[in-house]
Amino acid sequence: MKLTFNYGQDVVVLPLRPLLDRAKKATKNDLCLLFVLAGDARLRDNYAAEADRAAAAAGVTRAELDRALSFWQGAGVIDVEGEEQAEPAAQPAAHAPQPEKKLEHETALPHYTTEQLTTLLESRAEAKSLVDAAQQTFGKMFTTMEVNIVLGMMDYLSLEEEYILILLAWCAAKDKKSMRYAEKMAIGLCDEGIRDAAALNGYLLRREETEALRGQLRKLFGAEGRTLTAKEKAAFTRWIDEYHYGVEIVTRAYEMTVDAIGKASVPYADSILTRWHSEGIDTLEKIDADSAARAKSKSENGTASSFDTDEFFEDALRRSYS
Repeated sequence: MKLTFNYGQDVVVLPLRPLLDRAKKATKNDLCLLFVLAGDARLRDNYAAEADRAAAAAGVTRAELDRALSFWQGAGVIDVEGEEQAEPAAQPAAHAPQPEKKLEHETALPHYTTEQLTTLLESRAEAKSLVDAAQQTFGKMFTTMEVNIVLGMMDYLSLEEEYILILLAWCAAKDKKSMRYAEKMAIGLCDEGIRDAAALNGYLLRREETEALRGQLRKLFGAEGRTLTAKEKAAFTRWIDEYHYGVEIVTRAYEMTVDAIGKASVPYADSILTRWHSEGIDTLEKIDADSAARAKSKSENGTASSFDTDEFFEDALRRSYS
């Protein structure tokens, strides 16, 4: 099978390597601006005067256009010459000052100089509003480094103000009032494709539910007040994230474990839950039906009732030592 591009009358040329490296982080607005600029030399040559036309062609607002341009500059895909004359004197500066360092290894946001921060906050009302709201959320005045991170989230990661404030509010509620922590979290979320407020709210809700469930499991297996072992952590993660079992089903496996061996055992319960998952048993009704079918089978075959316990125990040991 062969694929052929239908170029027609228009062709654009783009830098492959930096574009591939950063495309996974690009939003729809970022990509729309890129294609509009790549296909129109007049826009590129006189961007300051043509910016409104570029925004209309890309189907974005002027603020979204500025953030998209900041994103591609930070990615090293677009260079801007003569930014000091980018806007007529009577108009506010259109573009956010660009960081003096590009993002390296995708572990931190770019760095703005003090002069760039001052210009940005004076020329863009939405940037100043965001910083003010972020400071109120954390209940303190930000340092230059912290302001850098807030504005880097807006311009480099292209995150909306609502998204950033939701994230900071969550960090504050968890007593993690560190912009470095928020920065790492924001980068990680963007890597996972969580880039709008609705998706972030959904993620945080699931995270809260997961943390609550982990707490219930720790209590159930008597692991409160101590650090979980590596095997226990792996088992809990498997039950929650892979098997999608709630506390009711895990409790049933816990009860069967105690009935069988007289004590709580995460590896033993894991063997039960793993079998249920492999056989598609995911409700209490299915568990009851499975138990009844196994009991009937043993009765009909004349198998000793202890065989089931031995089978589970041996399976649990094999999985525990594997």
